Formats: sequence, C-alpha cells, structure tokens
Amino acid sequence: MKRFALGVLLLLGIGLILGPALALEPYSEKQEQYYTVHEDGSANITFIKTFYSPAGLLNKTKESIINMSVENATKLLINQEEQALSRLGLKVENASMEIKGYNTTGPLVEIFHGVIPHFSKYYSYGNVWEISLDLLRVADLASIDVTKVNQTLKFDNYFTVQLPANVRITKLPQDYESESHGSYVKINVKRNGNTVYIHSELYFKKGITYEDLNKIYGSPRSFIIQYRGPKGVENYTSWVLDVNNNVSIGKNITVLNREERYIKPDSYISYLKLQLRYQGIKTAEQGLMQSYAKKLESRGVAVKDGNVTLLNVNGTGPLVVLYHLELTNYTKYNNGVYIYTYSPSLDLGNISFLNRLDASINQTTTTKITLPEGGKFTQVPANIAIEANGSKVMMKIEKKGDREIIIHSNVYLRYGMLRKDYVAMMARVPAEVKIGYTLPSGSKGGICGPAALVALVIVPLLLRRRK
Repeated sequence: MKRFALGVLLLLGIGLILGPALALEPYSEKQEQYYTVHEDGSANITFIKTFYSPAGLLNKTKESIINMSVENATKLLINQEEQALSRLGLKVENASMEIKGYNTTGPLVEIFHGVIPHFSKYYSYGNVWEISLDLLRVADLASIDVTKVNQTLKFDNYFTVQLPANVRITKLPQDYESESHGSYVKINVKRNGNTVYIHSELYFKKGITYEDLNKIYGSPRSFIIQYRGPKGVENYTSWVLDVNNNVSIGKNITVLNREERYIKPDSYISYLKLQLRYQGIKTAEQGLMQSYAKKLESRGVAVKDGNVTLLNVNGTGPLVVLYHLELTNYTKYNNGVYIYTYSPSLDLGNISFLNRLDASINQTTTTKITLPEGGKFTQVPANIAIEANGSKVMMKIEKKGDREIIIHSNVYLRYGMLRKDYVAMMARVPAEVKIGYTLPSGSKGGICGPAALVALVIVPLLLRRRK
C-alpha cells in the first residue's frame, strides 16, 4: 500500500513534490474535462487525464498499480478525485474510473465519470445561472511549492461545457495571459452555439521564483460562465451566529459576560462538536480562555479573572460558548469623557471573495452596557439601517436611562451577493461609532472596545473561493 500510494500521487499533481528526488526531466500532463449541463444545474462529467512524463516516475506509478491491483488503485483514485472536487465545493455521484496504459510503454491515462448535482448554481440574486471553473488549476496546485520542484512543469487543460439548448449565455470567461521570465498561464475561450470550449495552458520553468509566481497569479479572478434560463432552486449553506454581551462597569472592574450561540450550518457544527469532544471539553475551554485573554491583553486590557464554558457539546442544536471575564486597564479617556467605540459591521465588513458570496451570513449581536451609580451616557450615535438587494446592516441604540443602553445589531449578507454590491454597501457603513459616558469621581472602570468583544471565530466562515 505504501509503495502504491507514493507513486499514484503523481496522478493528482500533488506528487510533484517528489520530483527532485525521483526525476529532473520535465513533468507533462493533459487534462480534458467534459460537462453536459442539464436544466436543473446538474452535469454529467467525463475527465480524461493523460500523463506523459517524467518517464521514471511514470514507470514507478505503473508498477505500483500492477502490484496493488487495478481494482484497488481505481478505488483510491476515485476517492482522490472526489476529494479534489470537494475542494471546489462540488460533490460527485455515481463515480467510476478506468485506468489505461498501466501495462504499456505509452502514456498513463485515467478516465473518470460521474454526475455533479449542483454544478451550475442558480442565483435569485440577478436571476442567473453560473458555472465557476478552476481554469488555472489553483485547487490542484495549492499543495505544491512549485519553486522547490527541480523540473519544468507543463499542464495542458481543455474544458468543454455543453449548456442546455433553451438557455441564453450572458457572460463567458475572457481570454487571459500572464507571464514572468518564461513561465506563463494562458486561457483561450471559444463558443459554438451553447457549447463553450476553453483551452488553459500552465507552464512553469525550472527555477521559477516566488516573485514569478506572484506576478503570474497576483491578480486573483474568477472564471464564470453565466446564462439565463428557467428559474432554478438555490442550494447553499447558511451561517448563523447570535451573540449576547452583558457589560457591567464597576468602579475598578469591568465585568463581561458573553454568550455565543453557533446555530448553523448543522453539519459543520456537528463536526465541530465532535472535534471538541475529541480534544476534551475542559482542554478546549482552557484553550479558548487563553486565546481570548491573549487577544485582550494584546490591546492593553488586563484580564484579572475569567473562565469559558462550552454547552451542548454532547447534544443537538446550537453550540454555546459562555465567557465570564473580569477586566481592568481598558479606558479611553478624553476631557472627562470615556469613549467606547463599536463596529456596526460586526467585523463582517472585509470578507474576501472574488465574484459572489457562496453562502448566506446572518449575525445578530446584542450588547447591554450598564454604568455604575453616578455614571451617565453623554453621547449616543444615531441608528443605522442600510440595505442593498436583500442584504442589510442594522444597528439600533436603545437607551434605558442615564446608566444603561442596549445596542441591537444585525448583519445579513444574502447568498449570491456580488462583490461589487457588497463593497458598495459596506462603504456606506461607518467603520466605528462612538458612545460617550462619564463615571463618578474617582472611578477607574472602563469598557472593552469592539476588538475585545468580537467572536474568536471558533466556527470560521468557510466561504468557498470557487466564486
């Protein structure tokens, strides 16, 4: 098994890290990807991969296939292909594989068949269908340090996408070329009716540098086939997080009680709970406490005492994280007034994605701030209500009296939101707003700023980069 796995990695490209030890002659492969797209967005696929060189590593791979048996090799290659597609956010069904050339002196060929249920995605945001293609093989090459491969690499890629007959193409990838010191990527796009043909060439010279790679790949872009047709059904993940902060300012200590409720997606939260159980709940709680304390202390906030409690790790439903923190030495004081800054975007104002949001995001945060006897709020910002095509940023200040306010915030980002619309909406949201208050003479209390109150991102927003 070990011998086989070593050689067969070549078939996925990631085995190129073995190149310096096994062969210095150029690496060469051709990939042909055929997609027949149906009205519901599903696609029948055929991938043909042909491996030409280096001869030494190619022969070792063939030998490993024979030694392990073609049947077992096929199973492993199917699994690897499924994993490669999953990195693009795609799931394949009815997968099958055929391996050719393993007992000849010619090229090695693998032919993969399957069905991808949601290959083309429908967006009610614009009423369009879109197909995203990894024309530059970013997902495949992500695990390779091309600069440390002591050989020339050549990838020749052909994509054929047959769209349904009754649709109207509205957008195609543009021809593209980027070069640095002889290494290059090239993309050429052609169309015949509702069939799109794309040729992608990747060529990396032996000795390519990080500077060359940065120049070639330095302008991230998405390659989209967009079309209009019958209305479809949206299929996407929703990320939902609710946060409640209760901040009590005393004469010397600020007490923060924080509750984070991770509600969706169910599958990822279940996976996270499994990881927490494996790690050990007490160990996980201590780790979260240490991380949060370091985050506060890096901003000059002293953590006098505190603890973290994880709830519902063994049950169904939301994962709950409770923080209790006793804090000192965090005040912003100017001319007799303390200033508390707050981020209305809830730190969701700078999400990185190329074309569209491939998930919906819904975060609600409620922050209650209570001053000690004799304290008084002197400056309260105006409410914020900004909407853009179904996405929104909302902040409402509820003043309960001189000593208590509640900040109600919600950020909802709609599935399929275009990056240009997201950037334009967030440009209308203030980076921060200020709340001013006074304390009784002699008090030293303070309040944590927004950087101290943000979530530790125990559940990351795994937005797919395929869009």
